[in-house]
Amino acid sequence: MKSIYDIDLQSADGQENFLAQFKGKVTLVVNTTVGCGNANQMEVLQWLQDKYGGEHFQVVAIPTQDYCGPGVTHGKWSEGITCGADSANYGKDVYGTTFQFSEMVASIPHPETSLAFGGEIGHNGLGEPYGEPHELYKEIRNHQSKAQDVLASNGLDHMKMFKDKYFSFWLNRGFYGGTSMGGNFEKYLVDKDGYVDKHFTCTILNYDSEKTVKAMAEENGSVIDVGPGRSRKIFDEEWSVVCQNIEELIAGKKSIVNPNA
Repeated sequence: MKSIYDIDLQSADGQENFLAQFKGKVTLVVNTTVGCGNANQMEVLQWLQDKYGGEHFQVVAIPTQDYCGPGVTHGKWSEGITCGADSANYGKDVYGTTFQFSEMVASIPHPETSLAFGGEIGHNGLGEPYGEPHELYKEIRNHQSKAQDVLASNGLDHMKMFKDKYFSFWLNRGFYGGTSMGGNFEKYLVDKDGYVDKHFTCTILNYDSEKTVKAMAEENGSVIDVGPGRSRKIFDEEWSVVCQNIEELIAGKKSIVNPNA
């Protein structure tokens, strides 16, 4: 395995070695897009950036087009994104984000993820076959696979070890299932050395509706409720868990796959 901070990736505006600047910081790596049902998390990610950002922590957005496109994204972003700058501009314009964005890259979607938006298995929101995953996501998969092996060697099932611990269904599924991705806003919490510590699914920290969709509904006299299976109680629990894990890493905790742990 290697540190993800050593992986070659450009920033959204074309600067080389984008990830190297985060060595020594805890990062929350998130795949982003524009205008999808999970995009309200842009605001929540900014809350985390405001709360912890600076010398010790950074939200890092990695845009992808693997999960969106016509019928999924809305308004001026109805066709999804063409580059990392699209996602960066959306975050800034709609949610006032200040965290950093990379170039657009291909991720590692679960093969059946496309069925969720009416697409063909193995195809993105534009109907195109999934591209070759970027090295970043291949290395993230390696880190999560290694974590599963470490847990199994200690007699732990990564899918069951947190069962019934939380009110949130998604927290109960655990933090080590990120070898593939189910949608936009999959979140990977990375220690200061660049090793993935926890995976939070694309649904965790989802609560409100996407702002442009909400505004359009209000113009038409409608009110959009929170997403299915979501509540303030669930969100507050998820927020607390994410914050606790960030704070532990800032305090010096290392991922179980970190060679120096």
